[in-house]
Amino acid sequence: MFNALRSDELLVGVGRMLRMAADLQGPPEDYERSVLLSAFSVTRLLASEQRAAPALLASTQAGLDDVLAADLRPAVSEARRRIAAAADGVEVGDVLVDLLAELPAQDPTRTAVHGVLRRMVDEEVAALARSPEEDEA
Repeated sequence: MFNALRSDELLVGVGRMLRMAADLQGPPEDYERSVLLSAFSVTRLLASEQRAAPALLASTQAGLDDVLAADLRPAVSEARRRIAAAADGVEVGDVLVDLLAELPAQDPTRTAVHGVLRRMVDEEVAALARSPEEDEA
């Protein structure tokens, strides 16, 4: 959900690997084969991530809304509003960076936000563990 590379950047990398495969003269060497298998893995993970993204975003927004609703401080209320309006995980992440920078280390709201993020990571790992073929069944 908060990946360093955007989907289009990953696809450019996979496209380069496909171009390399198309230009091979004869069977791939061991290194070339491992790069192609890595590109294949990227496509499977990206497909799983893309399929899970809407539900993961909604679940994370709902969890954050629940924990932020109890805190009426202006910065928290503003973060709650911005998270509800966020279109993707990057926007949610931007809001959380600002919010967590304002909250003290031992703040109960900060701890609750961390709990939501732990659940989000668990959900994303579970989504990545499923193959795209499983989601089609």
